[in-house]
This record gives sequence, structure tokens and C-alpha cells, in this order.
Amino acid sequence: MKANKNDNGQLVLFKADFEKIVQILAAKITGYKLKDLIDRQPSLSCIKNDMTQMITDLENILFHLDLTDSEENLMKNIKLLQNYNTRYLRKK
Repeated sequence: MKANKNDNGQLVLFKADFEKIVQILAAKITGYKLKDLIDRQPSLSCIKNDMTQMITDLENILFHLDLTDSEENLMKNIKLLQNYNTRYLRKK
């Protein structure tokens, strides 16, 4: 994205700019790195699918955390969180 400025030096954003910013932020939330977005920009449907899967995974983790009543179950839930971290925060 290139910054457009008016005669007073103020940043001017258009609807397409806001849509691009939203797409970039959504991609960041799902684990994409900014440098990767320069080469490959995922579609909004791809980002939506990633976010839907993240929500499902988080709901699953929360469900299991609610069931945690022992140290053994806690260790299983920690493993779920580690898998989540690997899948989303380090994948792309």
C-alpha cells in the first residue's frame, strides 16, 4: 500500500484502503507474517476459513479446560495449547 496524502500532508484513505487494512489484520490474527503477505495475499474466504477453524479450536480448548480436575488433565490441556500455538502462531 502506498500512502496518499492531501495538500496539507494528511493521510487520505479510501474504502479500498480500509478493506486492505482489514484483510491484513485478519491475516495477521490467523498467523500470517507481514513479509509473507507481500508475496502471497490470501483471499478473504481463506482467512475466514482460518478464523473459523481457530474459533473451533479455541472453543475445544476452553471446553477441555472446564473439565480440568486433575494434574493429568491439565497436562493434556497444556498439550492442546501447545498444538494451537504451533498451528497458528508459528505456521506461516
